[in-house]
Amino acid sequence: MTSVVAGAFAVAAVMLAPPAQARAGSTQGANPYKPHAVCGSGYTFVKRVDIRTAEVYLMWNRQKNTNCVVTLKKKDIGTPTPVTASLHRAVDGRPATGPGLGSVQRGSFKYYAGPVYVRAAGVLRLGDASRLETCVFWAGSTTHDVDPGAWMYCNPRPRA
Repeated sequence: MTSVVAGAFAVAAVMLAPPAQARAGSTQGANPYKPHAVCGSGYTFVKRVDIRTAEVYLMWNRQKNTNCVVTLKKKDIGTPTPVTASLHRAVDGRPATGPGLGSVQRGSFKYYAGPVYVRAAGVLRLGDASRLETCVFWAGSTTHDVDPGAWMYCNPRPRA
């Protein structure tokens, strides 16, 4: 009789035990990070592109006239794998290069690449010339998804 009672307790304990947690570094579950938190206070959602194994977000801070890009992984979450986020001001329909005109973050990350920032709306000075530019090129990629090219977005013009 004692062995029957002990056996019943053992079966009940197994049935009531919580399910095993996913191993650290597993691809199960959602990415715990959100673009608003990664970019920081004051950034609002502008656009999102789904690239199969990640989501690339373009965010905007109106007070700073600044964009932010972050690539959040959907696969291999918690395991360092190559991820990229890039953001550049647009000049004549092309990504601008040079100090303060854009940045790229690439490397092996557990959850996301970025944030990368660029002040995108305002006067752009190129040599002796200056003009109002509001557009950016933004992109993201992972090991499994090669970026098909940069996406372009034009911010609202800053208020005078």
